Amino acid sequence: MSLQKQISLHASTLTHMERKLLTDLLDNREQFDFNTCTIIKIAETFNVSKTSVHRLTQKLGYTNFLYFKNDYFLREQFHEPSIEKNDYVDMLLHTYQAVTEAATEEIIGKMIQCDKITIYGMGMSNFLGKMFQIKLQLLGKTAEQYDDSRFMRLSARALKPESDMLFVLSRSGNPPEVLEAVVEASLRGIDIILITEVPDSPIGNLATQIIYTSHSKDTDADIDTRLNAHIAMDILINKYVQAVTKGT
Repeated sequence: MSLQKQISLHASTLTHMERKLLTDLLDNREQFDFNTCTIIKIAETFNVSKTSVHRLTQKLGYTNFLYFKNDYFLREQFHEPSIEKNDYVDMLLHTYQAVTEAATEEIIGKMIQCDKITIYGMGMSNFLGKMFQIKLQLLGKTAEQYDDSRFMRLSARALKPESDMLFVLSRSGNPPEVLEAVVEASLRGIDIILITEVPDSPIGNLATQIIYTSHSKDTDADIDTRLNAHIAMDILINKYVQAVTKGT
């Protein structure tokens, strides 16, 4: 479906700010090319947040920024594996595309430069946070992981902006137990990277960077594998290793 068709179907749902951003995009297409057009580039060009760009593409009916970009540049959709269409596979492909773009050189550079990486995650996210911690430690990076709200709050009070970096794993970006510690970290000027399915959230509003993943579809959130978050952290680790290897 063309971008013009999507606009005609969904324009009435856009806010004034979203309409202006859409107009700017349509009027300044020559400033972008397919390879360098990213959510970050659009946000910087038009002085809006990355969340605003993502929300606009969603409200226009696109499940992934790449689909919007294909229509924006009048391209055919990217080639998918020759298997029967499957929502689960689509979810993984979308997450891979979104995270690959969001895991910027800036984030990887800060991971390398900081003295310590702290990870918060409760419930099932705790197990992924522990895996992330172990991988970082195996690579020689000091890392701590917490899943108890009391220890999160205590650790947040000890974080220092010149030496610490915080990763938060949360599907909703809204658990109050984690939010309280993130508020403390934010007040201290800590770099906060949120890995989430919902970027427009209380924790998302406090994060300095958001790594967005697709929405997982399951029958019980308590037994979800958190595979999207796992993909996100795997991409981060791979990019971290590549950057460290390149710098040595």
